[in-house]
Amino acid sequence: MSEVFEFSAGLFADLFEDNAEINASSIGHYQTYGFVLAIVSSPEKLSPVEWQPLLFKESKLPDFKSPELGKVFTFNIRSLWNELNDQLQNEMIVLPSACNYSTEAGANQALIEYCIGYLRGYVWLKNVWEHAITASETKDSKADMMLKMLVFALMILSQPEKMVASQQEGYASMSADQAWKLLPTLLTSVGINGQAISEIEKLTAEQSVALDAVQPVPKIGRNDLCYCGSGKKYKKCCLQ
Repeated sequence: MSEVFEFSAGLFADLFEDNAEINASSIGHYQTYGFVLAIVSSPEKLSPVEWQPLLFKESKLPDFKSPELGKVFTFNIRSLWNELNDQLQNEMIVLPSACNYSTEAGANQALIEYCIGYLRGYVWLKNVWEHAITASETKDSKADMMLKMLVFALMILSQPEKMVASQQEGYASMSADQAWKLLPTLLTSVGINGQAISEIEKLTAEQSVALDAVQPVPKIGRNDLCYCGSGKKYKKCCLQ
């Protein structure tokens, strides 16, 4: 029986608030949340060994004073991973409760950090997404459109001063208010599409391996000995 990692939003927040080492060395509570969602939504399944170091500022696992702290961190990341996968299975990504937005004040700091975290993950996975969407077997214009809309929404909410609407052809009319309203739906859609592409690629790879494992039957020539064991040439035996 596999071990179950149940997620607790409170314990996850405490992980950063109560541990100075993690708080100082990691990318932070909400960036971690967004980054892990980007990984969960990837069209290519990746080992935690590949991406977990990126949750720290120097892109490498720190040498914690207590080995137990490293285990606690890994446990919480694994539980978050499971929670986000469950949300995608239920077709609705839920933002952390502290993430908020208002027309007057814009995105609060928690939401800004969350968006930055997801964008960090997306940038790291950009080549993976481009390959998955343009590959002939999985080409999907809807997935491409939703991904572009999500990236644009995340950028509007996290760094509006850097956005140049004219450079985002087709999405220049999206306001910050609209980005906030669409964000859960876009996150969900991109995650579902990414996991669907990953599953298609997995099945294709498994079929390829299965076909490669099948040994071709050698062709019997007319003058070869018959495969039935009669000792006669094939043309005078089973070919008749």
